Amino acid sequence: MYLDYYGFKEFPFSLVSDPRFLYLSQDHRRVQAYIEYAMKIQDSFVVCTGEIGTGKTTLINDALMRRAPNSVIVRIQASTLSAAEFMQMFLLELGIEPYNFSKVQMLDKLKQFLLAQHRAEKKVFLFVDEAQNLNKTLLEDIRYLSDMEVNQQKLLSILLVGQPELNEKIDQPEMEHLLQRIRLRFHIKALAVADVSQYIKHRISVAGGKSSNLFDEKCLPMIHQYTGGRLRLINTLCDYALMYCCVEKLPLVTEWVIQKAVNELQWESYEKRFGQHSSVTQFKMEIPVQAEQSQAVLILHRYDEKLGEYKIEKDCLSIGRHLENDIPIDDHKVSRNHAQVIVQGEHAYLHDLTSTNGTYVKKNKINLHQLSDGDKFTIGEYTFSYVSEIQAMFDVERNGTEQWPVEKEQTRIMKKRPSLSLVDN
Repeated sequence: MYLDYYGFKEFPFSLVSDPRFLYLSQDHRRVQAYIEYAMKIQDSFVVCTGEIGTGKTTLINDALMRRAPNSVIVRIQASTLSAAEFMQMFLLELGIEPYNFSKVQMLDKLKQFLLAQHRAEKKVFLFVDEAQNLNKTLLEDIRYLSDMEVNQQKLLSILLVGQPELNEKIDQPEMEHLLQRIRLRFHIKALAVADVSQYIKHRISVAGGKSSNLFDEKCLPMIHQYTGGRLRLINTLCDYALMYCCVEKLPLVTEWVIQKAVNELQWESYEKRFGQHSSVTQFKMEIPVQAEQSQAVLILHRYDEKLGEYKIEKDCLSIGRHLENDIPIDDHKVSRNHAQVIVQGEHAYLHDLTSTNGTYVKKNKINLHQLSDGDKFTIGEYTFSYVSEIQAMFDVERNGTEQWPVEKEQTRIMKKRPSLSLVDN
């Protein structure tokens, strides 16, 4: 939906494990190097672990995409397979039908295949994804497969990839035989805040975005807090935030947008949701309830005639010719959905919605303009004056009467919310 709005060629935050979008943090770069090493050294047994959503599967897909022509790679998604089912799946991936074979026959067929590949100077690799699901019997069988050799050369290299529980299984005393055969072992950590910024920019760039700066730097600690630096959760949150900005015609993802997104996703911070101690940066922010919104007003004039006053009680106030706008204007020079006044933090912004005839502040056509007290802007033949909350309060107290319906208690509430850091185009 938002591809055209941002100029993307494809969705930047898809949950598909596409190696084209692989972001190489320091940990991911090291694991990629380990996999490349394992694919050159035939006797390798590598174990890679990481929590859910840290990019393990994408690393495997990257290795599959970059495989050497003289290699045979088998990938098995481990689930609740028995030892016999695991061997059957392995042989099926090699093009061998193992039905009605005994375990001894399956092992013999496998060894004959590996010997044939060795004679053809081809290397064979077994990638086991979600390896934390393997039971002790299967792990012992995989250890046995790693021992297959000829002329003191291993016939099979193995990479086990799984969640941290895999480490717990391997480290048990009865797994010592397997542990001694592991040449490389590494754990992928979640992204730090600095990496979150680079990760987002990387995916936007790969997706063909015209600008990689669609996320305000101030919202990055907040993204990290709610995702724990897990790539899959970052993708979900960023995709939701971009969709929200597209629908609301906002130019930038800010802290306010992220808070809206996590509220609608019904997320708490990563630490609260998963009950884990982590290095997640704590970021606190509250979205004010409706009664605490800004009490600034827009005063509408046409030529010298005052037509009305509009209290800004919403985060987004729409202006246009369509009757469904918050401020409808009957003027052929005004677009159906012409402009918005966006309240973010203590500031208000005037945003033109790519209208036909434009929105003007002091005769300057604007795209996005931060409103100051007393600013006047023109839409068609109509002029709006912006009166800030503080000035409105002052006017009420000075005159002794309220010029528009407002609760006195509400006028004294000043909630600090995050602001945009943008300039006029």
